[in-house]
Amino acid sequence: MKKIWSICSMEVRLVFRNPRNYLIMFAMPIIFTLLFGNVMTESEEEKATILYVDQDKTTLSKGFIDVMRKDDSLFTLVETSSKEASQKLKEKEAEGVILISKGFGEQLKTGSKPEVRFERIPEFVSSRTVTDYVSNKLSTIVNHVSASKTWSEYSGQDWPIMFEKLQRDEQVQNTLVKIVDMNSNEINEKNISAKGSGFCIMFLMIKLFTVTGVIIEAKGNGVWYRLLSTPVTRFQVASGYLLSFFLIGWIQFSILMLATNLLFDVSWGSPLPIFILVSAMMLAFVGIGLVIATTAKTLEQQSGIASLIVIPTCMLSGVYWPLELEPTFMQKIAELLPQTWAMRGFTDIITTGTLESIMTSTIILLLFAAIFLTTGIKKIRL
Repeated sequence: MKKIWSICSMEVRLVFRNPRNYLIMFAMPIIFTLLFGNVMTESEEEKATILYVDQDKTTLSKGFIDVMRKDDSLFTLVETSSKEASQKLKEKEAEGVILISKGFGEQLKTGSKPEVRFERIPEFVSSRTVTDYVSNKLSTIVNHVSASKTWSEYSGQDWPIMFEKLQRDEQVQNTLVKIVDMNSNEINEKNISAKGSGFCIMFLMIKLFTVTGVIIEAKGNGVWYRLLSTPVTRFQVASGYLLSFFLIGWIQFSILMLATNLLFDVSWGSPLPIFILVSAMMLAFVGIGLVIATTAKTLEQQSGIASLIVIPTCMLSGVYWPLELEPTFMQKIAELLPQTWAMRGFTDIITTGTLESIMTSTIILLLFAAIFLTTGIKKIRL
């Protein structure tokens, strides 16, 4: 173990003796977080405009609209006509329109869930959020009508009386929810620069892919062969280098977490889930870097391959922008990238902070690590 640590500490010292490494490892991620974090914060403050057309014009359809309008934190609802809605969508003056068809109220009275259509412009990428929201509010109205009619059967009074009471209670509940959401938004504003975790990931990959190039350099200048002429085994040499890559990555990421927390008030979440997720991520990146280093013949080849891999895959996996902005086929491709699962894991830690929430992301990152580390180690020729 002492020999492994000697090799490891030697490589770590070499990395941090070079002042240029500090630019890539620490300065660039902070600069990118500052620039892109502000851009994303400004863009996310704008709410989408969603039109609605009420063709039913009944008490129940108006009640449904009231329920949707009570919580306007996601988007702004604006009433319009069918003709005007089509025109505004065509001119892209609104992101989408909710269509409440005639017969909405009668369907509710019969106990069935009426269909509410949502049409959007192609550029609107948050349609899933709107449809889920509408479906949730529609279920609320269905439950209110059902409960009111059941109450009417037992009390002998008209069901609209209870329906109005439930609607009023829903209004109070939504007011409370809005208060909680306002507090949550304050937290989200603090955590919006946590998008910078993506840039920390990107520059971590760049550095780890660079330091794994020491394998090519060591083989070229004969360092490994001289090490093997001493009383050390091949396992000790390989383990020493792999441990150094892992430690360099952890030192870089730890300092970046501290810096972004102090400079941008980024909350990274609970320490234990962070440690587990980041360790799994490090192993995956070291494995990929090892495969690149053992495949390339020269440092120039290794640098070129690394650049071709890091930048495009980081863009694809949601480092530069939300994954939801990408076409569906690109989102499916992103599922095959370790950065996607690392980003997803960080989001889960910030929102829930539990070990269970990062279980899937951690397991998948460890699978990446197992595949690439095994492949890279097999390709090493000392």
